[in-house]
Amino acid sequence: MTFERSGDELPARPQRAEPSAVVISMRMSGHAGPSGYDRLVDYLPCNVIRPPVNWSFNQRAVAKVLKPLIKKAGSQWYQRGNLICELAAGARWWREAGQVFHFLYGENSYCYLGHLKKFSKPKPIVCTYHLPQEKFRRIVFDTRPIKRLDAVVVVSTVQRDIFSDLVGQDRIHYIPHGVDVQYFQPPTTPAKSNKFRCLFVGSHLRDFDVFAAAAKILRGKEIEFVVVTSPSEHDRFAGLDNVTILNGISDKELLELYQSSQLFVMPITDATTNNALLEAMACGLPTITTDFVGIRDYVDESAAILTKRGDVSSFVDGINYLYGNDSRRMDMGRAARERALALSWERVAGQVTTLYGRLI
Repeated sequence: MTFERSGDELPARPQRAEPSAVVISMRMSGHAGPSGYDRLVDYLPCNVIRPPVNWSFNQRAVAKVLKPLIKKAGSQWYQRGNLICELAAGARWWREAGQVFHFLYGENSYCYLGHLKKFSKPKPIVCTYHLPQEKFRRIVFDTRPIKRLDAVVVVSTVQRDIFSDLVGQDRIHYIPHGVDVQYFQPPTTPAKSNKFRCLFVGSHLRDFDVFAAAAKILRGKEIEFVVVTSPSEHDRFAGLDNVTILNGISDKELLELYQSSQLFVMPITDATTNNALLEAMACGLPTITTDFVGIRDYVDESAAILTKRGDVSSFVDGINYLYGNDSRRMDMGRAARERALALSWERVAGQVTTLYGRLI
């Protein structure tokens, strides 16, 4: 799929001003280099704290001595690297004035910094949270630290219910997840393929039962499915000769798959936002996915077919419909790209910077 990109004008990337925030970031395993919420720091005037890669002797010793704090953190995902980051943030808290402290992955990395408000002039603390409610409740079992936050950033409007009783609606801010629309772009030349390629990427909250059932039903047609997912899920597609399974591919190979496919397919069990969905949209791919509020915050029927959870028949019907309707597929691809442009990191960073200003 290819089309004109004359509407791809983007706001200028913010100039690197004096840092106004300390951002506690981390890299999620499995994300491509240009992917992930941590890309936000590339567009903000900020100082960045990340978990150690090459641990020093002192860091290892501190993490060992303070191991009980890791167990008491209140989140299954809080690890020793997150504790080291909070200690580093605490050191900056005492040294520097006028800063906002922003944890990009609140479920993983925030717990103790809010206690410092008892001992010094309070400074704004912000956390972005990513999980839908059901999984959030399983991962975060102590929500008391959240009450010390000055702002909660959610990436879907459906998350407001999680935090309203903890911080109040006035401290909850919906700022969407962004995507690198300059890297993830539609192809400049049409993809050449003898088959209709449907691309599936990821593993988190994916509905593999629906997807495998749909692929089985569609065997025998000129439709191929390319699946990029973790090895633990590969057995689900045993015996399906219309499914090609990939793992550990390069960033370049992933981009080429987005650009050479005709359709992005992603049945899911729940959602707030989704990197793969945004990347596919930015590459001009129409999508078939499951209808959740966290999906509708990012895409609607102009660019996607939205099916009920667990509905294999509707998923198959959607693939068959777009398989035989090139003009509709092209229209949806253009709409997907336009929506992705509104979610560029430049625009998202502008909203985050505005929030920092209000808090300071």
